[in-house]
Amino acid sequence: MGTMGSGKTTVARLLARELRLTLHEENFGENAFLPRFYQDMKRWAFHSQTFFLMEKITQMLATPALLKTSPVIQDTPIEQDAFSYAKAQHVLGNIDDAEWRLYLKIYWSFEPYFPKPDAIIYLETSLKTLSERISGRARQYERGIPASYLELLDMLNHKWLSENKTIPVLTVVTDGLNIVRSHRARQSLVTKVRAFLKGSSKRNRTISV
Repeated sequence: MGTMGSGKTTVARLLARELRLTLHEENFGENAFLPRFYQDMKRWAFHSQTFFLMEKITQMLATPALLKTSPVIQDTPIEQDAFSYAKAQHVLGNIDDAEWRLYLKIYWSFEPYFPKPDAIIYLETSLKTLSERISGRARQYERGIPASYLELLDMLNHKWLSENKTIPVLTVVTDGLNIVRSHRARQSLVTKVRAFLKGSSKRNRTISV
């Protein structure tokens, strides 16, 4: 879990490989609404967020069967999709009240069937570093994202974390942690996560990043 640009996908892939976990990955490439969303947020916010919600619901409903053979790690928990990304669009007025009620109705209709994460890895990243990483990756439609939008997402992430009373959270500061290029950084992260999971009282069958 973390604000866009924090490295969730990279970390999820690393942990899936090193800890032998089945990975639920974000399907950015299949969301036809996402490039349109960045061109006209008010027109396409509900479509884009609902696409991600339905993708996550599909993943969550498939998780119990996967857990019979392997622990699962999810790239971005569904709670963050709903109460950070989608909620930000409602706060900004890009998703109106009627659309927000429909979105939440879909979410809460399926929520009783979601397996709750046994652990969350939270990637704490400064806004400066987030902006630098976003500008450096290949998603052209993300260029020009205002700092105020990142600040809102970051605030909503921290709000959800402060209200979370049940799921153990490991916070990893990612500024200066280059796991893409540094083997030492990768090993340090994996060692830290292993120690956290080992010390948890839960079974750690489902992990979210």
